[in-house]
Amino acid sequence: PGNQEAEEKFKEVTAAYEVLSDSEKRAGYDRYGHEGASGGFQGFSSAGDFSDIFNDFFGGGFGGGASRSRAKRSTTGVSGADLRYDLEITLEDAFKGIQAPIHYVTNVKCDTCQGTGGEGAIKPVQCHTCQGSGRIRTQQGFFTIERTCTTCYGEGEIIQNKCKKCGGSGRRRDEVNISVSIPKGIEEGAKVRISGKGEAGTKGGKSGDLYVYVKIIFHKIFARNKADLHCKVPIRMTLAVLGGEIDIQSIDGAKIKVKVPE
Repeated sequence: PGNQEAEEKFKEVTAAYEVLSDSEKRAGYDRYGHEGASGGFQGFSSAGDFSDIFNDFFGGGFGGGASRSRAKRSTTGVSGADLRYDLEITLEDAFKGIQAPIHYVTNVKCDTCQGTGGEGAIKPVQCHTCQGSGRIRTQQGFFTIERTCTTCYGEGEIIQNKCKKCGGSGRRRDEVNISVSIPKGIEEGAKVRISGKGEAGTKGGKSGDLYVYVKIIFHKIFARNKADLHCKVPIRMTLAVLGGEIDIQSIDGAKIKVKVPE
């Protein structure tokens, strides 16, 4: 304490430890020195990363080579998004476990076209603008700009006989009612994953998942600490002096006797 030189040395040792204990910072330091360790050159470590920056701003590749696409388009459509549902339960529910009914509104698979987006047996045709790739390229000087096709919106194909109920997207807005199994002993903030109950995908794409986050309602008697329950019980002064027994109702409703020492 009070030693300025020792304080500066301690700061240097701490900074060095942070670099050595982090593989990314260490690699940046080996390549660029202090600037690399602090993230000064992050994102420019390779031509591929530089290409990704152009993709973010202009939607296309850098130079004449093939660009790396961060979003992979499936041949069976685009997958739906995951959803979150916040569920409040009582401490008694957390103790014994419950089947909790929940309902929410989201995009579900169209029951008329079964998620295909088209009516009848006519199959989609290849997009004439992008020739089925879902992307179009334009040359601007030294740069080749690649963008999502504005005709098929990246699908690579066009549905000529669109479903009248969903407009060709393969999904529609509807209310979902399901029952969620909450296991015994679940803790505050825990989540339960339900596969395939998220948002439906487009053009027959895979549905996302539903994540149910649990919140336990405040209990007027018991306080929880992980797997333990705590409660405060008032007793008479004579019982505290002489000792004895008191009756307490447990979380499951049963009566239990607790011995009070002298």
